[in-house]
Amino acid sequence: MDEATEDWQQLVGSWVELRYGGSVVRTGEVEVVAEDSSVMWLKFNGNHGRQMVAKTDGYEVFPIR
Repeated sequence: MDEATEDWQQLVGSWVELRYGGSVVRTGEVEVVAEDSSVMWLKFNGNHGRQMVAKTDGYEVFPIR
């Protein structure tokens, strides 16, 4: 069973699933993470750009293996 990763720093450069309420919201590459892992920027393929994600928004992040 997969588990959410709390230390977002270790995910920089990795592809992850962004989930909310157990459902996949998006898949993207972790581009930048705050030192305290409170915020990250995800980069998406194509014209989808980037998204800032905050832990306080209730998202969970699962590495894609």
